[in-house]
Amino acid sequence: METRKLETQQGVLELVPCCDSGRINTLSMDPDLRIFRPPDRQHQALVKIAASEDGCVSIARSENQLVAYAAFHRPDSFERMGTDTTGGIYELGAVEVTPARRSGHLARRLLELTFETGLFEDRVVIATLYYWHYDLEGSGLSIYRYRNLLERLYASVGFSVFTTDDPEIRGYPENALMARIGASAPQEVVQSFHNLRFTEKGMPMSGSPGQ
Repeated sequence: METRKLETQQGVLELVPCCDSGRINTLSMDPDLRIFRPPDRQHQALVKIAASEDGCVSIARSENQLVAYAAFHRPDSFERMGTDTTGGIYELGAVEVTPARRSGHLARRLLELTFETGLFEDRVVIATLYYWHYDLEGSGLSIYRYRNLLERLYASVGFSVFTTDDPEIRGYPENALMARIGASAPQEVVQSFHNLRFTEKGMPMSGSPGQ
């Protein structure tokens, strides 16, 4: 897939959509990429996702160091959306940019480049915003400002906020469910997403953003 060069104050970065797992394996991990797990373990996880049949890891690298990534995969089977039977629901599982690179809209550029490939136009991609993954200390933002930052980031590439009765989201106002419904996503995939948003009796089974 087409790579892109990005000029920054710290030098030139190479952005690679859905990077090959072997290439990711040769890169070192910036030691400040630690929001989700220690850098070495996250590096192993990215290699595994990229190598999987349904995985996609887009990266930004500076020479031989990985400084940002966005990881896409099918939801885990133990998660609500992981019970989807259509195979068309994917998850934007993690987006992370090393703190020294956060002033250049690198996360947005990585997401834009990934969706420009067209790989996700026939899919629904979800993103779960959980406050326990917010980098409040590193960003200096309040918990709600950080959520708003993420909402604006994801909205810039076509995501919308959706309501759900998932207790990990409904029970925490700091959290949110967002999704990007691809322009050519089959109706059965879209309907599966709406059905899985609510599992409690009497709750709506389909709808539009915010419903």
